[in-house]
Amino acid sequence: DDFNKSVLYAYVDLMSFTDMTIDGALRKFLAGFWLPGEAQKIDRMMEKFAERFCKDTQAFANADTAYVLAYSIIMLNTDAHSPKIVKKMTLAEFLRNNRGINDGADLSPELLEGIYGRIAAEGFKVKEDDGAIDMSAAGVDAKVSSHDKYRAEAQQLMTAAQGLLKRASEGGATVGGDFVVANKAEYVTAILQ
Repeated sequence: DDFNKSVLYAYVDLMSFTDMTIDGALRKFLAGFWLPGEAQKIDRMMEKFAERFCKDTQAFANADTAYVLAYSIIMLNTDAHSPKIVKKMTLAEFLRNNRGINDGADLSPELLEGIYGRIAAEGFKVKEDDGAIDMSAAGVDAKVSSHDKYRAEAQQLMTAAQGLLKRASEGGATVGGDFVVANKAEYVTAILQ
């Protein structure tokens, strides 16, 4: 819905990916929440991530390249770190999967080899107050209902967004516009419940 989309956009707009590799930026982006199980939601998240990454880095011909590569990196992460996948993706397969994605041109093999090595060596993790949780286990527990998973994901995203907003406001950072001070509880009650 529109509210969730607005929260996602605010979350992404608080981030800076300047001078980062795409896998480093994606690692930073995904550190604050679990990816949802729905492809449409992941699609929306990757679209906004790619747009922001390209705005900050101009690393690729266009945001579509970052979008496709981000999806490819997520698939590589799942493949490399899921115990359910026996035959792991090879470097040659990863290179082949990403041919021609930079507006019809190939990305440099050195770039893709670096991404492959870093992702294969260490999977994505979600930061928690007391450390990090390996994302390869996300969604594996069949005993947890999808409703509970959704609530947990929403809570993690909200907590991460609140932390980013707090740090930005304390540091006097300008983050995609001005902050408006809410002086009535009814303005924020629904957000914080």
